[in-house]
Amino acid sequence: MEMDERKENKIIRINVLQVAMNLGTALGVYLIVFYLLLALAVKHAGLTLLALPMMLGIPVFAWYLIRRYRDSTNIPFFPFPVSWMLSILTFLFATALSCMAAYLYLRFLDHGELAQALMENLSVVMSAQDAAAQQLTDPAQIEQYKQSMDMINQSLTWFCQLPASGKTKYLIQSSLMWGNILSLIIAIITAKRIRLK
Repeated sequence: MEMDERKENKIIRINVLQVAMNLGTALGVYLIVFYLLLALAVKHAGLTLLALPMMLGIPVFAWYLIRRYRDSTNIPFFPFPVSWMLSILTFLFATALSCMAAYLYLRFLDHGELAQALMENLSVVMSAQDAAAQQLTDPAQIEQYKQSMDMINQSLTWFCQLPASGKTKYLIQSSLMWGNILSLIIAIITAKRIRLK
């Protein structure tokens, strides 16, 4: 897929797939490091202080990659459709790379340690929340609180019982959904219009 853009009677070709693969590889490596840090943060709570800023840095890093490419081409305009397609494909390739690494980790290296750490953290949170629930006096609030905690417990138990492929499918769906949302925002920010003189 190539986009042609005219610049003073010159045709500028942007191979969107090739560029997206290169940018997606860089973003995918960033996501792999983030997923690894997140898995370690489940086991060691202190690493959460590093995982949270890294999670918030995902859209910033993706924006930086797209903007850096836009600026390196030195073309007078970078239309929204090109920017959007480049952003979507960058997130697609990054998701493919990072989720493949996540699957390999869950399938061959984890051996259920992540699920066990999640369940241990859930039991700690549930015991702390039960102590907090004893402070409530309104029966409706107590019932609503218990229902929400049961739903969290069931959801996390269901997730932990999934095989590596099931967890990876869930991660792919989540990554693609957020990638599509973020790519629209990044495309709006990085698009460069023609300036009429």
